[in-house]
Amino acid sequence: MKKIIMAAGENSQTILLGILVIICIIIVLNMISFFYKKYKNSHFNKNDLTNQIFDEDQSQLYVLVRTKDFKVLFISSRFQEVFHIAKERIVVDFMVLKEMVEERVYRDFMKQYQSWNQENSFKYSFKMKDVDQWFVLTVSAIENGKYHLFAFYDHSEDVLKEKDYLKQIETTKNESEYKASFLSRMSHEIRTPMNGIIGMLTLARNTQDTKQEDYYLQQAQDISQYLLSLINEVLDMSRMEAGKLELENKPFNIYHLEPQLNNIFKETIEKKDVMFKIEYFDFDVKYFVGDELRIMQILVNLLSNASKFTEKGEIKVTFRQMYKEDQVANIMMRVHDTGKGMSREFLSHIFRPFEQEGVEISKKYGGSGLGMAITDQLVKLMGGEIVVDSLEGKGSDFTVFLNLPISTNQQYEDEKEVVVEEFSFDQKRILLAEDNDINAEICLSVLNAKGAFVERVENGQVAVETFKKHAEHYYDLILMDIQMPEMNGYEATQAIRSLNREDSQSIPIFALSADAYVENKRYSKKTGMNGHFSKPIDFDEMEKELGQFFSRRDIDEKNI
Repeated sequence: MKKIIMAAGENSQTILLGILVIICIIIVLNMISFFYKKYKNSHFNKNDLTNQIFDEDQSQLYVLVRTKDFKVLFISSRFQEVFHIAKERIVVDFMVLKEMVEERVYRDFMKQYQSWNQENSFKYSFKMKDVDQWFVLTVSAIENGKYHLFAFYDHSEDVLKEKDYLKQIETTKNESEYKASFLSRMSHEIRTPMNGIIGMLTLARNTQDTKQEDYYLQQAQDISQYLLSLINEVLDMSRMEAGKLELENKPFNIYHLEPQLNNIFKETIEKKDVMFKIEYFDFDVKYFVGDELRIMQILVNLLSNASKFTEKGEIKVTFRQMYKEDQVANIMMRVHDTGKGMSREFLSHIFRPFEQEGVEISKKYGGSGLGMAITDQLVKLMGGEIVVDSLEGKGSDFTVFLNLPISTNQQYEDEKEVVVEEFSFDQKRILLAEDNDINAEICLSVLNAKGAFVERVENGQVAVETFKKHAEHYYDLILMDIQMPEMNGYEATQAIRSLNREDSQSIPIFALSADAYVENKRYSKKTGMNGHFSKPIDFDEMEKELGQFFSRRDIDEKNI
């Protein structure tokens, strides 16, 4: 028994020792497992952190490569989305990136990349192939060149802004050159007739021959008319380019264009044995809403050219109603001629200001070269289109398409043809309001020579007072300058119209103004005037217009 107890004691010590050894082994294994896991987790977080840093930088895309074999170690997650090259292909072969650019761009990059000293970052700008995207590529050497980091920055917005700035600079430069050229041409166009006027007046003053003197004066007058038309065209162009030309929209009879065009062109054209014809087709209405005066200006410009360049054959004006839609009609107006025609090259810039087909054209036929530019601008202002078809030696067709609203009233009473009685200034009492002494002297001299009795005042205020102090119906006519001190012509007219006397409404008042625009003439009538004469004044034309005015007024009074 004693032996058994002693043996058990020895075994228990052995068992205890074994248990202690096992516990130690377990503790060691757990410690090894703990530190391994900690190391492993620490290594994973480090890579994950690197990915997170690169991916959160949205301004650039990154590719990290090992330089000895160009193995891709990292690539931004958005790389495929931007450059449309699969990440797997880049990992297999880094050089597939050359697909992003043109071959010449790739060769240029590789040449600079291979000569890079790796001390500082290397930058290269490039454009994507077939896409308007521009990038700056920055290459940085890491760990003494062991790795290369490629950073791609999209600077397309900067490039596009730069292109826009350069375009604006080029546009400004072209506009400056155009203005300089325009002023140069204007100087030439104005100085040439001015030289002719001064020269003819000098010759007239120095000659003793009355017939020769009359010839020189007539030449000076003809040249001055050309100069005046040139100035009017330049002013029209400047207003259109500044967007200040206003169109009138009121009902007009499209068939009334025919007699107006006949009055201007028929006699002149047919004198050259050229047939002149105006035709209308497919119209089921005749009243449209638009600016009749500006439409006439378009047709006059086109017919002036046709008349100038056509020596035989025909000139034909065609009006056609093309179609109607929602109370708007598409109207075609075509001017056809069998004149000299134009070259295909000239047609490409026929609507530029001062453009003429050649120097010989200007010398032989004259003209400023502004008519077509004005016509084109007017058509565009009306929302229309002009088409030109021409063949050298055969003739030209100018076709204008306009969309004109149809007037809701098609029952306007057509104007009866007025028989114009001959008007004479003889024995007429005229009140002249003019502040400029030279202009006043011209008016007084011409009108007195025509037998009129003219009383001149220097401003609108005095004009009103002078009219008031005379008996009713004392004056036959008032000629009113617009720009005057104290009270301008518009204010003076309104003051006279508001007077409580019988002749305040009936006295004819006509504006005398250097403002020659259609809008100015319309405004004169709006303020109570009966008409508008533009300076320089053509007194013969004034006499004709006054004859028409008084003839119409007599008819209206008889019909009351």
